[in-house]
Amino acid sequence: MALWETTQRFVPDSLKLRTARFEHAHRRFAELSHIDLYAEKIEEAGAYLDRCVGFVDGTAIFISRPGGGLQRACYSGHKRHHAVKFQNVLTPDGLFFHLFGPWEGRRHDMTLYYESGLDVVLPDALMIGGSQYCIYGDAAYMVRPWLQAAFSGVMTDEQTACNSTMAVPRTAVEWGFKDVKQTCSALDYPRKLRLRQGPVGLLYRTAAFVWNLRCCAYGSSTSSFFDCAPPNWEQYLGLAPIFDEGVNEGGSDAGAEGADGEGGGGAGECGGGGGAPVVGGVGGGADADGQ
Repeated sequence: MALWETTQRFVPDSLKLRTARFEHAHRRFAELSHIDLYAEKIEEAGAYLDRCVGFVDGTAIFISRPGGGLQRACYSGHKRHHAVKFQNVLTPDGLFFHLFGPWEGRRHDMTLYYESGLDVVLPDALMIGGSQYCIYGDAAYMVRPWLQAAFSGVMTDEQTACNSTMAVPRTAVEWGFKDVKQTCSALDYPRKLRLRQGPVGLLYRTAAFVWNLRCCAYGSSTSSFFDCAPPNWEQYLGLAPIFDEGVNEGGSDAGAEGADGEGGGGAGECGGGGGAPVVGGVGGGADADGQ
């Protein structure tokens, strides 16, 4: 059984709807977001790249030792623990912009990047007005025009200086991983995360969705650091148009008004975020099939 199918057993339909909404919101907001604003905020934070719009990285969610022939697939030699992996692209407003997973814990970050399809999508998606924008990752990633990475090996003084300017902004994606685990504390208890006994992957995706909703309402350490306010709930969920001046305004007020809507809660031990309107009839859901 595929790893993604394994983690989806015993999942309520209402929870599947919320994660489907997560994917739909990302696709719509990706089409309308202000990419120039992201690049400007990252450059103002001290980055040497003037057209960087986000940061990519992978994270490992530790799990209980699985059975059924999955021990070798899920064991991470780097972390020395059984895990499933996710890849995230984080934007300066603190949102999880693209989330891929769960995937086998033994896989390299670059493998997740290829399997996520980003290498096919980004060349056209980040070519805007004849200018090539990019996302930034650590030294584990291979350099592309649309994917820049930290310099490694024997470096010149200039390359070392470039790495230094990106060190702090790049850690924003790590802040995002921390925020999701704080949103759903169950993700910090590997003994409770058992493949084939619960929806491990879906739990993390739901926690990321709840975190995005919370970020839209209250902001985050990432949005404060880059001084880039997230959209309000209506804009993020596709219930209202995104205007030129409207992306960074009304996040908290709109979130407060939407607290009476349906949904917003996580699964099981997930908490935080408040309520958010959930619209039915959304297709999609997961975009990854683990092997």
